[in-house]
Amino acid sequence: MVRVKVSLEKKIDIKILLQVGFSQRHVAQTCGVSKTCAFRVAQKLKQKLPLSNLLDQCPNNSSSYPEYGVQKVIQKKKTPYRKPAQRKQRLSFAQQHQYWLNEWNNIIWSDEAHFEVFNRKNRTYARRLTTESCISGAARGPLVMYSGNVNGSAYIKIIEEALPMFIENTFDPSNKNWAFMPDNAPPHISKYVMKWCKDNQIDVLKWPATSPDLNRIENLWDHIDKELRKMKPKNVIELQDMIQDI
Repeated sequence: MVRVKVSLEKKIDIKILLQVGFSQRHVAQTCGVSKTCAFRVAQKLKQKLPLSNLLDQCPNNSSSYPEYGVQKVIQKKKTPYRKPAQRKQRLSFAQQHQYWLNEWNNIIWSDEAHFEVFNRKNRTYARRLTTESCISGAARGPLVMYSGNVNGSAYIKIIEEALPMFIENTFDPSNKNWAFMPDNAPPHISKYVMKWCKDNQIDVLKWPATSPDLNRIENLWDHIDKELRKMKPKNVIELQDMIQDI
């Protein structure tokens, strides 16, 4: 077999696929290199050595296997690529909270959901409402509904109307252990929102990037969605009223 030079870019593709969790055999087939080449990259990763020190001559099977591109392969597996720093943050977060039980009841989980008029999904024009709310271990927060998109400034207007009152009504004044946990949508964790929380003495517990969605409010959204499917709202006004009734 003819030995050809493997570029640094190809080695980086191999490295990423190995880090995502693909086997050396699969990586070799996907990237069009030999299993030996994939093994060498894996060994360099294990020993934390730079890829540029790899032998540039690896058996290449590109004539047998088409080159797909690392992003397409990761997308096919539906696994987001996580940088080493993101993996470290996720591990640190898990270790810090692995023994939490009742402590989670002090967390104010916040999120948004989109609800559409019945039988309008997958159409060019969808009549829908975006709903913001929060939930804790003891209570459900108010539902704030609007149409269109929200930036950081608009999100501040939403939470400043609802969040302080929810905190006051939910937690005992002696309880100083609660924290607000927004989802990782950029408008919800913008610097303007973080500054507003700091100015209003609201502690924020942030999700690490690319975290699995463990937000308990997802159960509320699922319940509302199931009920709306039964009720079948025909316009936005009906949709809004039904969401409030649920």
